[in-house]
Amino acid sequence: MTQKKPNNVSKRKQIYIAGPDVFRLDWPDFARRVSATCERLNFEPLFPIPPEQNLDQKDMPGSTRVGTLSDADKVYRQCIAQIKKADAVVANITPFRGLEPDAGTVFEIALAVAHGKPVVAYSRDVKTPSERLADEAAFTENGALLCADGFIIERFNLPCNLMVAQACMYNIQGEDVEKALETVQQIFDGLCF
Repeated sequence: MTQKKPNNVSKRKQIYIAGPDVFRLDWPDFARRVSATCERLNFEPLFPIPPEQNLDQKDMPGSTRVGTLSDADKVYRQCIAQIKKADAVVANITPFRGLEPDAGTVFEIALAVAHGKPVVAYSRDVKTPSERLADEAAFTENGALLCADGFIIERFNLPCNLMVAQACMYNIQGEDVEKALETVQQIFDGLCF
């Protein structure tokens, strides 16, 4: 005989964890920390790769050996499926391999927004793009800030490009994933709008 769950037991909210953290050598430790925070907040974390998996393994497609298009498609489809089933997305937009967020994370944010999912972004960097580029920048006679390549640098006091930052319900600077997950909890509790 199977036992039914009482009606007052609610399903745990599923939160997709987006960001370049999967490329960290300590990914399993990071994923355990995220899982512990999610457990405390009664969330179920959804990860782009298994939490126990490290990309620095022998014969790992796409990292320790060149992957095939089939390998790439499998990862792509898995991430899309996770985002579609998530109730919300927490995205690490800390500059990655340059001055802006990881391109894959930006795509995941856009996909989540297109599917009506709230996105809370966090950046451990407290500087804006214009502050990061200030040392190499020049001003036009009208006051626009130009990067070394001659393009105008946007200045909106946002953590990254305005199209990414404005897509997110919240942008938290100088914080980590735990603070972003707590903000998601406040959204679900109706404390943030």
